[in-house]
Amino acid sequence: MTLISLLLVLAIERATSKTSYWQSDYYISRYTKWLEKRDILTAEISLQLLLAIVLIPALVLWFALYQLDAFFITFIVDTAVLMVCIGCPGLRQSYKGYLQAASRGDTEASVLYAEQLGYPCDSGNTFGQCLVWVNYRHYAAVAIWFVVFGAAGALLYVLSSSVLRYLLEREHAQQSQWQKVMEIIDWVPARVHTLGLLVVGHFSRGLNIWLEYLGRGDAPARKIVTEVAQAAEYVEPEGIECTEEPCTMVRLVKRNMMALLVVVAVLTLAGVVR
Repeated sequence: MTLISLLLVLAIERATSKTSYWQSDYYISRYTKWLEKRDILTAEISLQLLLAIVLIPALVLWFALYQLDAFFITFIVDTAVLMVCIGCPGLRQSYKGYLQAASRGDTEASVLYAEQLGYPCDSGNTFGQCLVWVNYRHYAAVAIWFVVFGAAGALLYVLSSSVLRYLLEREHAQQSQWQKVMEIIDWVPARVHTLGLLVVGHFSRGLNIWLEYLGRGDAPARKIVTEVAQAAEYVEPEGIECTEEPCTMVRLVKRNMMALLVVVAVLTLAGVVR
């Protein structure tokens, strides 16, 4: 059922435009306001309490589904939660707007859309690398956590990344500590995702980079994902109005998602994944 949920959600997400009720930001913003009203989410909040804010909803969801032990209900809930957690319609629209602006030579509009997608960034990534990171954060990592831990895993990852964004936007004192938490959460997914990039891209060109980061716990997930992606499918960036480099990177991550679905299908047939 994990494979069916993934296929169904990815097909719907691609073919339709999700309303706010099917976007994680809608619920997380309300959860955040609820915590702020009760003086839980404050400038003095501890790391332990931040962990509780993320873990409790995921554990409650897991426990509820475990207690129900109803196959069909679990499938429906898993699919619905994944639909809410995966993707980011706003960023998808920004990417489409960028392509349209670039195709008509509108550099000013291209720059504005690129900024919405996180480019330029402090890490010095190319625009294509920024798109690879966006895809990882909103699609690949969520899907991997879902495959391993079900709906609770997808919820946990989205809550964790949302907490990091919240702390960074407010320059919170706990942002550096939570960044370390995210590196732990991203450790396995980043390496699984980049292994897939090697398989669907130029394997030999990026293998040394992947092996270099494989055993390093201090390497940021963004650095691993973007550097391996660039090695696996390198295209010389030619400017913000050029679509070749970003489009090539987007095709790479799309192939990687297809590869992930194939792996999940094999694991399902083998009885490893339900």
